[in-house]
Amino acid sequence: MADALQLQEYRTPGGAAQSLYEQKKSRFIGQLFPAADQQQVDALLAQVRKQHREARHHTYAYRLRTDHVERSSDDGEPQGTAGRPILEVLQKAQITDALLVVTRYFGGVLLGASGLLRAYSKAASLAVAGADIITMCTCIDCILTVPYNLYGVIQNMLPGYTLQISDTRFEVDVTLALTVKGSDYQRLVDEVTERTDGRVVPKKIKSHFSYL
Repeated sequence: MADALQLQEYRTPGGAAQSLYEQKKSRFIGQLFPAADQQQVDALLAQVRKQHREARHHTYAYRLRTDHVERSSDDGEPQGTAGRPILEVLQKAQITDALLVVTRYFGGVLLGASGLLRAYSKAASLAVAGADIITMCTCIDCILTVPYNLYGVIQNMLPGYTLQISDTRFEVDVTLALTVKGSDYQRLVDEVTERTDGRVVPKKIKSHFSYL
């Protein structure tokens, strides 16, 4: 996971998406899923195979941030006609932590190697085109402990940053729990420290990926 966090941003599906493409009576069903690890990939593949038991082929490709994994499968189709073009769709769209499956129901007409390659690529591309692709960014969770007389200063400052306020507590001081976009964090620290004369300094809790 440490290697994966070296990325500042990455694109991934915000949810599952599906497409249907027909070529010479064969049906190609493209399905794009978010998948963060090998266990999720395996579970999703099992789900698709169960859902489409009668299909002849379940070709796929996936990319994972952890260990920079990229894999594909032709699942019985001629070598290089299915898995590789599906993987290239993910690569071109710069999508990771994702599984893209194209299920084929054979229509009785042979498509040939070039026809298969085009059909699988098209079905995969349609699934990606119909998906909600989100950009995940490195974020930092932090705590601000703010005296009441400085709370207005902080309130006026925060809209200038990409962040979310997850909790606000009014006790002896005002305590704010923030998730800040990583590229904004040091600027926030500097401005908060300067404008409060060092009386408020963000306390970093952890770094992680999130969608802001």
